Amino acid sequence: MRNFWRRWSSYVGIKPGISKHAFSNSNFIFATRHGKGVAAEGCFQRVLNASVKELIIDSDSLGTFSGEVERPGSMVDALREKVRLARAATKERFIMTSEGSFNSASSMGLFAQGVEMLMVHDALTGVEILEQHISLDTNYATEFLKERETLPRFLERISFGTHALVLYPEGLPIQGNVCKGITEKEEAHTVFDLCLQRSPVSAVVAMSDMRAHLNPTRMKSITYCCELLAQRLSTHCPRCGSGGFGLVGSVPGLPCRECALPTQRARAERHSCPFCEESVEMPRSDGKTAADPVECEWCNP
Repeated sequence: MRNFWRRWSSYVGIKPGISKHAFSNSNFIFATRHGKGVAAEGCFQRVLNASVKELIIDSDSLGTFSGEVERPGSMVDALREKVRLARAATKERFIMTSEGSFNSASSMGLFAQGVEMLMVHDALTGVEILEQHISLDTNYATEFLKERETLPRFLERISFGTHALVLYPEGLPIQGNVCKGITEKEEAHTVFDLCLQRSPVSAVVAMSDMRAHLNPTRMKSITYCCELLAQRLSTHCPRCGSGGFGLVGSVPGLPCRECALPTQRARAERHSCPFCEESVEMPRSDGKTAADPVECEWCNP
């Protein structure tokens, strides 16, 4: 990440005569229900000299990890709905929201990955600025357990104690039957036994509690994403001088190291401004200039 900011600082200067939108020395409202504001406070102060204050919203009404409320639409849709809830309670210019998603990172389900996405909404211009972080460092897990003796292994798997647990009886509606935020071992075993007794199929669904305030591993990922967002907000567009210039996509065509023909792999990064839509191609931040022949559609059809 540092290499990118070093490269960008030497890029073409800002064109004069165009007004800019800046984020430094501003106040940000982090709309959340689960204590995520702490993830942004340090880096926003350091990078932007900006303050971050929390605003509690009913984000659970938009979807829950444990499944009582399904999340309709995409992660971006959820972020926008959180902004809408926040706008009903504050007139601050900058609203920040967060959304996470967790799933299997391999076709065989051997690895789990977490996706954290942040949005800053500017009430003055209506502009939305997004940042995303994908990580394999997650304790996300779900298992169907039928015996009490299998619970300790699952607890170890999710780093129970520092990370919370969710349990509910399989075969019953989740709504009204789920127990979340379990952090004590005695409570975990007691709730497990009750769920097992109540389940019509004699099974218990055990899940890692993915709410940020009860999951330090997830909070770490959100903090990293906040750092990326702060750096983006401090990066100025070469055309209009506004903050928020950053990576929005990739440009395919990375040449094969063997045959030199273009592949579908990314040849360059595309960076864009959310205010004036200036778009610039930049070299890949990892420095890769050629694709492996196994990635080539010509050498490995």
